[in-house]
Amino acid sequence: MTSASSPVCIAGALVQAEIRAVMLAATSIFLIMVSPSVVVFAGVAKRGTLLPMLTDSSTSMLQLCADPVLGVSMRNVTVLRLDLLGGSAPGNKVFKLRGSLRAAQARGIKRILSFGGAWSNHLHALAAVGAELDLETVGVVRGAETETPALEDMRRWGMQIVPVSRETYRRRFDSDWLADLEQRHAPCLVVPEGGAGADGLRGCLEIADMVNRSGRIFSRVLVPVGTGTTLAGLIAGLRGSPEVFGVAALKGARDLEERVQEYLHASGLPARVSWQIIHDAHCGGFARTSAELRAFMLAFESVQRLPLEPVYTGKMLYALHSRLAQGRWAEDEPVLVVHTGGLQGRRGYAWLG
Repeated sequence: MTSASSPVCIAGALVQAEIRAVMLAATSIFLIMVSPSVVVFAGVAKRGTLLPMLTDSSTSMLQLCADPVLGVSMRNVTVLRLDLLGGSAPGNKVFKLRGSLRAAQARGIKRILSFGGAWSNHLHALAAVGAELDLETVGVVRGAETETPALEDMRRWGMQIVPVSRETYRRRFDSDWLADLEQRHAPCLVVPEGGAGADGLRGCLEIADMVNRSGRIFSRVLVPVGTGTTLAGLIAGLRGSPEVFGVAALKGARDLEERVQEYLHASGLPARVSWQIIHDAHCGGFARTSAELRAFMLAFESVQRLPLEPVYTGKMLYALHSRLAQGRWAEDEPVLVVHTGGLQGRRGYAWLG
């Protein structure tokens, strides 16, 4: 048993404090992490703007400390902290939404409808942005029988929650059902689950631009993968010759490669770097965890003081750590990992405190 004054408990408390500070700051201020010890304010949110407000000098990169995590050094790993960007919707989701927001704005539409689960980071971000921009939002939610803190947030931000059965939710790609939803909530713009597609890809090009502007050279770039949209934006926008690895959060999602190719084709953009998807770090399936993942995340957070969540970012860093530990990748090669946010989802895992 760990004592309340042990280093692990103290570090854990610091991580929790950082999470609360990040979530509080994210409601109105955009933070740019320049180094582990320097934080500067990049801008203040303004109603009616498309979030986030970024400057050309934005880097938002954090170098991990040299202290080993479970015996493995991660000193050459840099984190692109999107979890500190995006106002009240921190992470990659707001980037994926920007194309849809522009489309709605151009068409004079003030209502956006999309899909997700009861803990959906995508719907959470959409609701937050809708409140910020005075847009009406509608969330078609799978399995909303049990109230979650995420759903409470969405409702507080004004999102209309439309609960559907899991069987009905499977029709989210059915053109007839989509047309019916669009008509019932007209006028509205329907955004695919997770902000997937060409519009989302174009928004994620801005993430690639942040990496390009940093001037840093990386051998590998890792990003978590749900729909594959952020991965597609990176491989279409990154310069140089890094290998890009998407870490699948879903078990058996062997169509992800095809989906990424479809997004690239629909956007008219080629892949500019080599890429592949890692399928062996799902830890049992989407939103599931294993004893190994839990042990890694707790050890990582106690050393690095960097908050993770187990659906996406935890599995991405677990995949990286496993490959370093096995000697499949060299510890001295510079690696960039993209922290895609989603920290609101930590509330669904009691073992994270």
